[in-house]
Amino acid sequence: MFIPNKSQIDPIVEAYGSPVFVTDAAVIRTQAKYLLEVFEGMNMKMFYAVKANFNPSVVKVIKDSGIYGIDAVSPNEVQMALELGYTPDQIIFTPSNPSTAEIKEVSEKGVLQNLGSLSELKRLGEVARGSKVSIRICPEVGGGEFDKVNTGGMNTKFGITMDDIEAVRAVCTEYDLKLVGIHSHIGSGFYEPEGFASSVEAVCEVARKFETTEFVDFGGGFGVQYDPNKAEIDLSQFAESIKPIIASYESDTQKTLELRIEPGKILVSQSTVLCTTVTTLKAKGDDIFVGINSGFANYMRPAMYGAYQHFVNVSNPDGAMQKVQIAGNVCETCDIFNHGLDINTVREGDVLAMLVAGGYGSAMSSNYNLRPTLPEVMIDGDSVKLTRKGQSYEDIMNSYITQWK
Repeated sequence: MFIPNKSQIDPIVEAYGSPVFVTDAAVIRTQAKYLLEVFEGMNMKMFYAVKANFNPSVVKVIKDSGIYGIDAVSPNEVQMALELGYTPDQIIFTPSNPSTAEIKEVSEKGVLQNLGSLSELKRLGEVARGSKVSIRICPEVGGGEFDKVNTGGMNTKFGITMDDIEAVRAVCTEYDLKLVGIHSHIGSGFYEPEGFASSVEAVCEVARKFETTEFVDFGGGFGVQYDPNKAEIDLSQFAESIKPIIASYESDTQKTLELRIEPGKILVSQSTVLCTTVTTLKAKGDDIFVGINSGFANYMRPAMYGAYQHFVNVSNPDGAMQKVQIAGNVCETCDIFNHGLDINTVREGDVLAMLVAGGYGSAMSSNYNLRPTLPEVMIDGDSVKLTRKGQSYEDIMNSYITQWK
């Protein structure tokens, strides 16, 4: 986990301002190495779920670290992956309710599609008859930190149900589609292997029904520890939990399966901090509100999910501990980063670093309240470089083409 110090952050804030996202490339490499080692010897290919953080400089570090490919959820993510040097066979497209135009566009790029409904499967057949395809099933097993990121249950919008598997076969026959992959994803932020293993069993059960199956894909969602005082997830437990399932499948079918997973935030989250400046201190009853110059327009997870985010006081790391609430600068009651955080004494003007901000941070940012998206900086050894310019007011307003002045 990247926990920055004053000597690292002060020059960056002086050069690029605050708030600013700061990434340590070494942490990404460490996470990639860990993933590759844990699943070594399992015929496993890893596809980075690029929606977690699509900064091209971050993706390039991941690519150079040996992660095989890209899991994309939009045509633009597919295009960026191609421009970064990935070949079409190193990309898998797993959309959510894609239009026919999107299905056609991605098909014309030669990228395999992983589709989650009979409608999408039929429309692929109509625009690209004879294609290879993968399907996303609903394993009826869900997991994750919050209800809003549980994607594997029957009450979610994702995946083809077990009741529709024979209909899948009929559509594939009608349009001469070759079903080569079975995929599932139970959610984001699960920490125990049981649900993951149950999902793997469901995938393998469907794979048994199709002789053309070449790979099974178990998605991503491995839990990330947001609190530096708590233990990290042990991925070896997940690897061990699925080995008997895969061995049973291969024994029964006499086929060797290619395995795939799609790690996203576990690769990037702990590499990045969001550095902010304290603007306001306010006491209300027993509460101390620490107002900062950032909000959920820059980082959505606490407001959207009630997620925990840890902060450190870069400017006063040795101050006495106090309990505070970190409050953002967006005009909404939910713009609170933490209710009751222990932190070294905070003063107006101090720079705070929100840890574990690399996954779904800048990727989910917006211009709400007409706030700009932020600059992004990467530390790589002795090198410090700007990887994304922050927006100005003019940058935002120039995107509006109607004559408004």
